[in-house]
Amino acid sequence: MDANAVGVVVLSYKDYEDSIACLRHLHAQCEMPRRIVLCDNGSGNEFVDAILAEWEKIAREKGMEKPVEVFSGDSSGAPLVLLRNEENLGVGGGMNQALRFLLYDQECEAFWVLHNDTLPEPYALSALLAHLEEESTKNIGLVGSTLIFARSDLQECAGGGTWKGMTGKSKLLDSGFDKFAHTDQKDVVAKLDYINNASCLITRKLIDSIGLYDERFYLFYDDVDYGLRAKKAGFSLGWAHGSHVRHHAPHGEILTPMLSLTEAPELSADAQYFKIRNRFYLLRREKPWALLIALLALPFSFFHKPHGEQRRSFRLLFRAAFDGMRRRMDRKYKTSV
Repeated sequence: MDANAVGVVVLSYKDYEDSIACLRHLHAQCEMPRRIVLCDNGSGNEFVDAILAEWEKIAREKGMEKPVEVFSGDSSGAPLVLLRNEENLGVGGGMNQALRFLLYDQECEAFWVLHNDTLPEPYALSALLAHLEEESTKNIGLVGSTLIFARSDLQECAGGGTWKGMTGKSKLLDSGFDKFAHTDQKDVVAKLDYINNASCLITRKLIDSIGLYDERFYLFYDDVDYGLRAKKAGFSLGWAHGSHVRHHAPHGEILTPMLSLTEAPELSADAQYFKIRNRFYLLRREKPWALLIALLALPFSFFHKPHGEQRRSFRLLFRAAFDGMRRRMDRKYKTSV
């Protein structure tokens, strides 16, 4: 497979500067993909118009046709497309809209999904495709990049991470290590349960087999779910260690190998809610016998907070956990406590 068989998906939400930086890095790839679709997740006219105007300049500099703006449900064969969603559909929902759009192009054999706050280095796509070729005897469905924090030379992860069936937690592999201090590739691949969808190459064969992301997750654990489903269907997960992608992950610049084991970025109440709810929803589906263990372990996640915050966090997190176990997955559910 070469780059002319790859469609790229970039998911954006109310973030002009990062989106433009990501597009510039995509246009600087050593091998240009067949198509690039930037899917805007309901940001509104102000953001979309600004992105489109700047993207037209980038395309003109590269001697390419200017990007075409379409709305979800429309079709276009243009190589550069800005796809607009009228509302925020979440990470999985936004990715799915763009993937459905690209799936109509039968020449696309693989799809490289990226978050808009990523900066792929020039050989990032080439390395992903090289890994597919090197491992052609394996039934690979997903390939991850080496994600590196944008403001340091530390890794966010080697491809993706593991999922703990006892607690339902996910853990990124090699997080906080120097970008060149890789664990052996075979060891990483053997441990992978999912690929971080900040940069993930998905084969058409996998999508034909298991479908797209589960949109009920909205935010958090959608990539964990997708990786577990891929492995259940008999697909392998891969890691292209030479595919370096910088990522503006929160608080990434403060992590070290030791701190990555103990520190986590502070999340908003809504984000905390979705993260815990989705974790328990997935755990109920995969390992229902472990739900009690996960519930008993939950209070340890906020003992470091002041007493008042502990009480608020206690109510919010247990509410989220019980909603996940009861499969209450409405993305508009209120989190006030």
